[in-house]
Amino acid sequence: MILRVALAVVLTTALLAAVTPAVANAGAERADGAVDRQLAALAAELETMVATDDPTADPGARHVVELRLPGRSLTSAAVTRLRFTSRGGVALATWRVGDGATRSSTRLAGVPVHAAGGGALTLRESGTHRLAFELRSQDGQRVLTVSRLGGEHGA
Repeated sequence: MILRVALAVVLTTALLAAVTPAVANAGAERADGAVDRQLAALAAELETMVATDDPTADPGARHVVELRLPGRSLTSAAVTRLRFTSRGGVALATWRVGDGATRSSTRLAGVPVHAAGGGALTLRESGTHRLAFELRSQDGQRVLTVSRLGGEHGA
């Protein structure tokens, strides 16, 4: 009887050891895909705003969006960081899934983006975030500003 219990424990442990990495990888891919889909839709909306609206020095063309960052669960890894920044004069969003092993980036618009107070905007909390993107004119250049609005993780 003791031999059967010991054998069952060994087999269960071996099975869990074999399955755990695959489950973790699937969770990271699920979280990465969820953020990628949301940001692809946001990029299309921002490109349309940049192409069709005129920038202003004051608040003008504005797009409000809700982004959901997955938290850690049995079926998903957590998105631990989402950052809006500029590189080479274009707006980018970069995000990290889990402990940083998976890092992704996507182009949002053909103009720079920065936080309303300057620099980059970084979100670190899982859950829903309401953001406002505005098309502005600064020093004769078109730029997007991003700010957090009230809500679950309001600013």
